[in-house]
Amino acid sequence: MSSKQQAIILGNGESRKGFDYRKEYPNAFVIGCNGAYKEKPDMLVCTDCYMEHIIYDTGYCIDNMCCFTEWDKLPEDIVEYMCESIGKPIVQNEKGNRTQAVISGSEKYTYVTWVEDEDRTISIKEVKVSSGSRALMIACELGYEEVILCGFDGMGATNIYQNDKGYERSTPREEWVKERQDIMNKYPNIVFKEI
Repeated sequence: MSSKQQAIILGNGESRKGFDYRKEYPNAFVIGCNGAYKEKPDMLVCTDCYMEHIIYDTGYCIDNMCCFTEWDKLPEDIVEYMCESIGKPIVQNEKGNRTQAVISGSEKYTYVTWVEDEDRTISIKEVKVSSGSRALMIACELGYEEVILCGFDGMGATNIYQNDKGYERSTPREEWVKERQDIMNKYPNIVFKEI
């Protein structure tokens, strides 16, 4: 199959540790989730505001395609005005000469991510699903004929990035399995394969 027909989505379960997906599927379009930015997939999907903040701060988004939830850049005067009225602690990266930022938040914190004028981030609509499920949804929407799920190990699994920043509170959840199954059920013409 050509790269336009086949996508592989990287879950971060340990079952894919040591698996050379680029060698096994050389023409597949690779979509990674969260910590998989360290592997430079063709597209990275992240739906967690804390992880988006961490990834952006590494500089990865300048040259690599990233799909982040509701990633809307605001001018610095609006950012500074909004920060004055936020009641939660603010976590921000180094501003430097940057004149735009993205504001997002969790239950405990507000993240102010100062961004470059030019980068490769794409703002995607918020859908209340995990990053892995959102990556699956994007692959289906892009029209791939075959979607391969690699490293989606399910409940009780250990994440290959478990000790990395951003994974302090991450554990697989039952609803993630259901989310993926519901998405696959909506696309009966796509061949899904789990490895």
